[in-house]
Amino acid sequence: MQTITRTRVARAVRPGGPDVIELSVVDLSPPGPGEALVRVEAVGLNHADTLIRSGDYAVTMPFPLDVGVEAAGTVVATGPEVVLPPGTRVAGTGWLGACADFVTVPAERLVPVPSELDTEAAACVAHAAAAAGALTRVWPVAGRTAAVWGAAGAVGRLLVPLLTALGAEVVGIASGDRVAVPRALGAAHVVDRSAGRVAEDVRAATGGRGVDVVFDPVASATFRTSLAMLAPRGCLVNYGQLDGPISGADFAELYRAGGVFVTKFNAGAYVSGYDDVRGLIAAGLDLAATRPGVVSPVAGRFGLDEVAAAYRALEAGAPGKVLVLPTRGGR
Repeated sequence: MQTITRTRVARAVRPGGPDVIELSVVDLSPPGPGEALVRVEAVGLNHADTLIRSGDYAVTMPFPLDVGVEAAGTVVATGPEVVLPPGTRVAGTGWLGACADFVTVPAERLVPVPSELDTEAAACVAHAAAAAGALTRVWPVAGRTAAVWGAAGAVGRLLVPLLTALGAEVVGIASGDRVAVPRALGAAHVVDRSAGRVAEDVRAATGGRGVDVVFDPVASATFRTSLAMLAPRGCLVNYGQLDGPISGADFAELYRAGGVFVTKFNAGAYVSGYDDVRGLIAAGLDLAATRPGVVSPVAGRFGLDEVAAAYRALEAGAPGKVLVLPTRGGR
């Protein structure tokens, strides 16, 4: 087999918007102990990528940095102590530099892809599966009510059936005809965000009581609406900031909302190492392989020389998953 020593990689040369991304050719280290060399076939872009690239992520990272945190592809070679044989289709998340032709990564971060699931679908699910699985551990949900914002989004499509399986009565929040997604995935109630009565409609769905927990990836625009739909002593779990960070809140608002709790989700606080994360991803991939509707529709496909354009599409609100496909170009 030909030894692979170089790869193209998309790199952010400084903090900023998509225009700071350049395509470079770099040396590729052979896999060492516990590592695998993977041919990248599909990269799923995530809003976390944009925070990392812009320098607004919760953890400061040095620049330049390679972009992309979620990919699926095929194992080409492995170092010692790796059980995944070459030829295994894998997906994973949790490293920088997924937007490349090849990556050398710790094998413990890779999960075999079920034969029933294609590679593009796996790249739509891995990151969301890790997040959704960890989110179910934040607040007790069995026998309780839970509202899920973005229930037709990548994380929401996994979170709704996972919460339902744990015994929660789920209220899925989506816009327009997308309310059909959480309904099909098992939500007991759905609320159309575009109607402009989200808190009122969530309370109506729960007999006026409100929900025990709200899962909210939006942050600023939805913070007070989320508080208004909580039952006394409920919990608001913020796990993203799609429209910017929450600002201007004070503790008096939590008092008036019924002594509620607010937490900023940190996935690392709810998992116990990469074995645990692999289990969450594997469960998500299995769910995606067996249950229609779990995988987000693909909103755009871009080549590796179009990564900046791919991120522009993501940040413009593409209605679905944006993929980078190093093995082919164009949308």
